[in-house]
Amino acid sequence: METFLEFIGKLVVYGGGAVGLAYGLFIFLGKKWIENKFATRLEEYKLAHDRELEDVRYRINTLFSRVTKIHEKEYEVLPMAWAKLHDGRDHISSLVSPFQQYTDLDRLKEYEIRKILTSYKWDNDHINDLMIAPDKNKYFQEKIFWYRLNEARSKFSDFHIYITRNRIFLSQELKEHFNKADNLLWDSLVMREAGETVKDFKMIYDSYKKIKENIDIVISTIEKLVQERLKYDEAL
Repeated sequence: METFLEFIGKLVVYGGGAVGLAYGLFIFLGKKWIENKFATRLEEYKLAHDRELEDVRYRINTLFSRVTKIHEKEYEVLPMAWAKLHDGRDHISSLVSPFQQYTDLDRLKEYEIRKILTSYKWDNDHINDLMIAPDKNKYFQEKIFWYRLNEARSKFSDFHIYITRNRIFLSQELKEHFNKADNLLWDSLVMREAGETVKDFKMIYDSYKKIKENIDIVISTIEKLVQERLKYDEAL
């Protein structure tokens, strides 16, 4: 307060009375008003800057969290997709293979035959029909194909559905090669079924040839891509 009164006194002496006093007050108060306004605007700017910084930080954390969850899901999907691919490949390769081995049922007792057929999940009607068939081995070989076909279809379906539902978690390269494997398995399966239905032995052999010459190459490529995605080498 004393500083302000001293300032007013000087204005009266040097400013020439009321006019000088008014001018001095204008200068003094105007300066204080500008300083206050500047301080207020500066504080508002700092608050706005802090809010913007916090918003950026939140968006970065949200994005990072989303990416982390996607990678976590990828680590879950790839091993399962790999396992289902092999299950499908093994069953279909076995089905279409021209080299088949069958148990000689003529050398077994009835209860042993029934036990084997039950393990294959045969219908009771088919089991009973086989037991009275004049050539049990022939009847068995004709029927067992369709049971094995259904099992192979089931394994393929597990793989196909899993890949379809989880393809968003696969890289573009992995997606393409899993789709190649999917198409190869399906084409071979359909060709083998058609060949069996019409007894076209060339078609039957072609179904084996198609999968034999192509599937291992595709699976080998998938293996490398999966190891890269899972950082297999870095984990060793």
